Amino acid sequence: MDEQVVFKYSQEHIPSFQAKHIVTLPQAGSDRIYYRLSDGDQHIIATFSHNIEENERFISLGKYFRKEGISVPEIVAVNKQNTLYFQTDGGATSLLEKVQAEGHTVEVKSIYKQVLFDLYDIQRSAQASSFSALFDACLSFGTEQVLYDLNYFKNNFLSKTAITFDEQQLMKEFDQWAKDIGTKEQGYFMYRDCQGRNIMLAENKHTFIDFQGGLKGHPLYDVVSLLWQAKAKIPAQWKDELLQAYLHKVSTKHTAAELEEVGLAHWESDYHKLTLTRLLQVLGAYGLRGLVEGKEHFISSIPLGLGNIKEWLGQNSLTAYPNLYKILKEITTEKFIEQWKIKN
Repeated sequence: MDEQVVFKYSQEHIPSFQAKHIVTLPQAGSDRIYYRLSDGDQHIIATFSHNIEENERFISLGKYFRKEGISVPEIVAVNKQNTLYFQTDGGATSLLEKVQAEGHTVEVKSIYKQVLFDLYDIQRSAQASSFSALFDACLSFGTEQVLYDLNYFKNNFLSKTAITFDEQQLMKEFDQWAKDIGTKEQGYFMYRDCQGRNIMLAENKHTFIDFQGGLKGHPLYDVVSLLWQAKAKIPAQWKDELLQAYLHKVSTKHTAAELEEVGLAHWESDYHKLTLTRLLQVLGAYGLRGLVEGKEHFISSIPLGLGNIKEWLGQNSLTAYPNLYKILKEITTEKFIEQWKIKN
């Protein structure tokens, strides 16, 4: 959509905000186009996308979360076609950008901890009766979705490399892995892409964005997504400390009977499998956007993603999955990782 069309629409339909400037923001992995409009002192974000279903989902979820006091953007205008919507600006700096610029400081760790605490409020909102209609419309991160993510890794990354593997045996292991993970904790809203790029910062406040892809699923998947984001390079000690802080937060929100019902005692073991599931899905995304579509940004992320896999292997056992273990050992050798590093 042309910048002038967006600019004119904002002036006509948001009378309390008279835009003076508009800038098209860099695109990330999606086809959505973002614009930042300014009236000199305040900013509004405009989003354009032909995916009407996705747009409507973001708008509906955003309005609900906002009403529940969760820090998400306020929707201020939507066009009749539902292809263009305007929302309050959560800030020009993401949590990922902050940690990359400032490093692993005490302040940054404090922000991560508060984000995790507020994240649980989003996840648990699925249990409110007022959320039932929205939640019923959510797909589940069940066996089929887990298997889809594992195959996403196989098809978009593994098959694009020189690694040889027994596909039939690997598929059997994927089936077993998916059956185990895909039956866990479907009573929660799973953000699905809770990572540092989707947490915006302004004036010591954080705002969650891009939650339209949420599913029914295990809440720890979101914790994994945030703590194991490759470019954030969160130290292992931080990951452990922040995970424990999150689990403590969960324990304070439930009775003993409720905690037993959701199986909190098993969540740490679930966490490790969910971690590898997420890491493989991310490598699949790097493969699709980088190796298939040729986007250098994603190719440069591959060594970081492989480094995460290597870290995970150093902490966990895969004795029941010998084919997967063999593949992961091969793709985490220094020689294999080195080939993906972009030389300046």
